[in-house]
Amino acid sequence: MTNFGKSLLAAGIALAGVAVAAALIATKPKADERPPARNPPPVEVVTAARVDFPVTISTQGEVAPARQTVIAAEVGGRVISVSERFEVGERFAQGDVLFEIDAADYAAAEASAAAEEANARLALAEEKARGAQALRDWKKLGGGGEPGALAARKPQLESAEARLAAATAALEKAGRDLERTKVRVPYDCQIMMARTELGSFVTAGSAVAEVFSTGDLEVRLPVELEDFAYVETKGGGEIPVRFTARLGREELRWEGELLRTEGQVDRSSRSVFLVSRVSPDGGDARASRFLVPGLFVRAEIDTGVLPGVFVVPRKALYGKDRVLVVDGDDRASFRRVEVKRTGREEAVIGGGIEEGERIAVSPLPQVIDKMEVTVKQAGEGGGEIGGGVGDGDERLETGN
Repeated sequence: MTNFGKSLLAAGIALAGVAVAAALIATKPKADERPPARNPPPVEVVTAARVDFPVTISTQGEVAPARQTVIAAEVGGRVISVSERFEVGERFAQGDVLFEIDAADYAAAEASAAAEEANARLALAEEKARGAQALRDWKKLGGGGEPGALAARKPQLESAEARLAAATAALEKAGRDLERTKVRVPYDCQIMMARTELGSFVTAGSAVAEVFSTGDLEVRLPVELEDFAYVETKGGGEIPVRFTARLGREELRWEGELLRTEGQVDRSSRSVFLVSRVSPDGGDARASRFLVPGLFVRAEIDTGVLPGVFVVPRKALYGKDRVLVVDGDDRASFRRVEVKRTGREEAVIGGGIEEGERIAVSPLPQVIDKMEVTVKQAGEGGGEIGGGVGDGDERLETGN
């Protein structure tokens, strides 16, 4: 076959291939044209409703005595008598004697001071008599007017009066020192530490015992600054406090009240400490037995009511002050709100939303303003209002 013939054969084959391809394209089946499927992300919502929200602050602290005192000897000497109950844990009534110091020297000092006081009183009486005699002598000698101070012995009289006052004060001090040889408790108390014993020698000012008051006890309760604002705004009147402690499987309860604040912010925790009173009589008989210093208790403080607010699960918050509102067309938009208070499971909103609006409470990984969503009321399929502790502040915000 010549070259010209080969070229014609190749051209014919190419034309046949093109014709077959054109026929296949012309006879291919056509796919049905359909719009893309819509699949809005599901979201749980709650309906906003105004309520009166009671503000309860939860905190904890350690029970401590209202008073704790280190008792020191006011005079020195040897301990000659000790109360049989002078032991750690024993209770004493106000004025009870813990122990006695040898009083012989102090009794002698009191007797000496009494003698000095008697002599000073006698000297004053004699000086008054001399002054009266001096005045009579002045008149007999024909002195006119009032006699001078020396002639009337006024300086001598003042000196005698001063010596009597000093002697009287010394006698009173000697009496006090004698009384102080009996070391007494200043109030109803319980012994925390005993630091002396029969036969020991104590000096004036040395610590001999440590006691704490019985009856009402106190608890220091740390609260965050946000919570402290509610305590301050409650106003006058008593603020009740409920205390609980767990003893094995049993929960013990007591009632108390706030006394005061310590008036400063703790630098390490950025908290304010409140001081509360709690009485053993504030619980049942069994609970009273275990309310002792050192006991760790939980406390709930009722500080009032926030009227007309919205309470939503804390997980509804995006950041610190935004929520996702779903409108009537099932489209979600961000809304900035006024957050009054955040708890472990709830957020209290004062404004920024209206009653009846739907608030999203389930997380959305990608949020675009006015995005369409599939709405499911919280509580359907396991969703609960108030769940999701603490996750609202950590939610990522994208696309808005």
